[in-house]
Amino acid sequence: MGQEIELKLSIRPSAVEAFRSHPVLSSLPSQSSALENQYYDTPDQQLTQSGTALRLRFQGGHCVQTLKTRGSNVGGLHQRDEWEVERPDGQLDLSECPDGVLPEGVAGRLTQLFSTRFNRHRWLVQHQGADIEVVLDEGEVSAGTDSQAISEVELELKSGGLAALLSLAHELTRSIPLVPSDISKAERGYRLLNNAVPINLPLPAIVAQQSMESAFCALFGYELERLQRQWDLFWMTQQWSQVQAMLVTLGNMQTEFEWFSDILPTRHRLQVKAWVGWLEGAIRPLVSWWPACFALSQDACSEPENIAVSLQQAKAIRALEGIEDLASNADFGHTLMSMTQWLHLRSWREDQTEEHKCASEVAVSDGLDRSLSTAWQAFNPDQFAGSTSHALAQYPAVHRLLMLCQYFNTLYSEDLDHYQAELQALEDNLSKLSAMDVVSRLHEWLNDLPLEQQASVYSWTRSQPVLLRDIKQLAGRLFDSRDAVLEV
Repeated sequence: MGQEIELKLSIRPSAVEAFRSHPVLSSLPSQSSALENQYYDTPDQQLTQSGTALRLRFQGGHCVQTLKTRGSNVGGLHQRDEWEVERPDGQLDLSECPDGVLPEGVAGRLTQLFSTRFNRHRWLVQHQGADIEVVLDEGEVSAGTDSQAISEVELELKSGGLAALLSLAHELTRSIPLVPSDISKAERGYRLLNNAVPINLPLPAIVAQQSMESAFCALFGYELERLQRQWDLFWMTQQWSQVQAMLVTLGNMQTEFEWFSDILPTRHRLQVKAWVGWLEGAIRPLVSWWPACFALSQDACSEPENIAVSLQQAKAIRALEGIEDLASNADFGHTLMSMTQWLHLRSWREDQTEEHKCASEVAVSDGLDRSLSTAWQAFNPDQFAGSTSHALAQYPAVHRLLMLCQYFNTLYSEDLDHYQAELQALEDNLSKLSAMDVVSRLHEWLNDLPLEQQASVYSWTRSQPVLLRDIKQLAGRLFDSRDAVLEV
């Protein structure tokens, strides 16, 4: 058994030549080979549900069987156990698998579900005293008649320290549009097979005596993984909701800085906030042309049905051009890589004072009491009795409370389940209210719609006062129960 430590980055096909010509690689010899991987599982996919992957890899005249566990995966950095064994006959042999890793009862039920075929270009790089294998994979994953392109770079640590691996990735992303990626080839195959795109990342299990620093690393790593998956899934699905979700994730990161401000030196808080701010500034314009980019991006270049559609198509084309520009901007991936490096190396420790260190060691059950109290104090039910704009101004406060309930439900009390459900309903209603507010302002667009469509839209937006009334009632119930929550 060995532990695989690798960093995966996606690369645009248009950037491949620049990558191969990078000074780190251009003077080194490279090896090229064609590979085929066959992935096996039971028909009901017991292996992937248990966090394991089983494959046969064919390269030239050799066949290797590999079994991998899920391990950890944060910011594109994969750390997991793997077992490899030569299989000259090209057949699976479960007797070579260690006891207890495979689920019981899978023998005799395994079948090939999908495969990957790709060309691999390989360099061995020595960087900061470490040996790092750099590979460029170009090909496709296939499941039945469906297929999807593969274009990615992997950096695997063969010897030396993790810091060297992260440093090399940081250097490569400085000038090449490479983006840290948390989606493996196997996961791409399962998504293609199941036609599924949900993120479904389990929340970190935060326990009462866990240190504040440990909790911060777990939660910030969780949001960083979500951010990178949302980006990956947009390109897999072309669903603009994934881009919108990235803004929510970045907002969550900003909130976490507030929760854990006592452990982070000022310089580090400002640096990471600058990274998050840059990403938000780059992404927000892409979704500001609502609802054009959501509804029309797939048909932006088709013949418009009417003037209203034509206007929206023009906005959709701008959104598409904007996201293509962002994908080609090396600063995007470099910013994400900087955050990954900062988190894994816990770079803030080098500048911590004794006060920071003490705050880092405090049990999270004690350290977050102030955050919960502050979040409730920011929640103002009187705002919901006013105009739509006043109610929408409370959206950040509602979202912060919902985050606290979601992340620390078991930490405080299972009684928070009730408040979480109420807050979720309130946030959902505020989202609907925001959509109605936006549509009601699009007078030019509405006036150019056919009369039947105008009537339908106006009918929907007329329910705004009723929705505002429901929001006010929800907010009132939550505020009345606030004292009980603070006593938990």
